[in-house]
Amino acid sequence: MAVRLAPEVPLLHLDAAQFECVLVNLLENAVKYTPAATPLQIAAELQGEAVRITVDDEGPGLPPGREEAVFEKFERGSKEAAAPGVGLAICRAIVQAHGGRMHGENRIVDGRVAGARFVITLPRGEPPQDDGSQAAVLPDNAMP
Repeated sequence: MAVRLAPEVPLLHLDAAQFECVLVNLLENAVKYTPAATPLQIAAELQGEAVRITVDDEGPGLPPGREEAVFEKFERGSKEAAAPGVGLAICRAIVQAHGGRMHGENRIVDGRVAGARFVITLPRGEPPQDDGSQAAVLPDNAMP
């Protein structure tokens, strides 16, 4: 897996645990729907007042004309999937709760589908200002 993080990408103010779920879901889907040993790529870049995050695979891509349907509850990207799920619907809801947008598209190279791409766009906003210099103060009865 390759990670491309543009140097100008700022810290974002978001719920780290929720966004971990979004990224894990996207990566698990990529592994599930692409051939073994197929490269995956996560990238982030600054685009004006937004940060654009992409997760790319080199699998069969999204069903043509169904790029939005994969975000519906109980929808799967392919017919061979064993059980319906809510993963992408939840991922999109988390992104939207953070003021962002999420969509899927097919990557086209030389006129053919070269895999799927999921795009998350988040507002840049003001990053957290904690530089780590302030130690957390715990009450006497709190366990570290």
